[in-house]
Amino acid sequence: MDDRLRVLVTGSSRGIGREIAARFGREGARVVIHGRDASRLRETATAFRSQGLDVAEVVGDVADSRDASRIVEEAAALLGGLDVLVNNAGMIMRGRFAETDAEVWERVVNTNLIGTAVVTRAALAPVAASNGSIVFISSLVGIWRFPLVSAYAASKMALDAMVESMRVELAGSGVHLGTLYVGITQNDPDKKILAADGSPRSLSPRPKAMTQAQVADAAYRMVVRRRRTRVLTIGGRAIAALARYAPVLLRFALRLSARRIDRLAE
Repeated sequence: MDDRLRVLVTGSSRGIGREIAARFGREGARVVIHGRDASRLRETATAFRSQGLDVAEVVGDVADSRDASRIVEEAAALLGGLDVLVNNAGMIMRGRFAETDAEVWERVVNTNLIGTAVVTRAALAPVAASNGSIVFISSLVGIWRFPLVSAYAASKMALDAMVESMRVELAGSGVHLGTLYVGITQNDPDKKILAADGSPRSLSPRPKAMTQAQVADAAYRMVVRRRRTRVLTIGGRAIAALARYAPVLLRFALRLSARRIDRLAE
């Protein structure tokens, strides 16, 4: 009997998702990677197989509800079940609220919240059958609402509310739910985010930030230890503490930084 973990990682053709998939693969898991770009997904799968990882791929867009359900169904069929779902697929935006188009709100919320909800719902039965884990890759904006990312912050805070609601509903089911709050992390050189008008915008390199491999290790350990939540980095934990115990001080600090923050939208 093959007792290796069966894992689906959404948004895993590049970036943090790719590293999470590789981390599970190096631990012997059978992994299904996912992405919207079939060519990029094949390249990632080929690279993984050259490293001896057991990987399959599924193309699809989590922002499309029919696609989102199909992604899980195909992954479960390829693996013969599902032990772990890592909800990593997401979309980031940056821009002033007053200038952010409705289309940007729709794309961000459909991907980060509704898409994640549909994928998770489709995965509940197979994950419950194996007493498995569902992990949500969130952000510090899911803890505190920072400026210039209103749609992104709203989607991540709503995701937090959804997970907490699920915790009560799934109590005693054997399903482990974990939320990983990620701070500033190194990005791929070709990483794009949405500008306020919906156009793609390059994201500057972050050489001093947390590495993608460190985030991947935290996601893997969250599953192994069945942790409910984890906030990454000392700075992230400081922000979480201020948000809980001294929100007025955190607001004041953001206002002091308003001029520097505002330049980020230009």
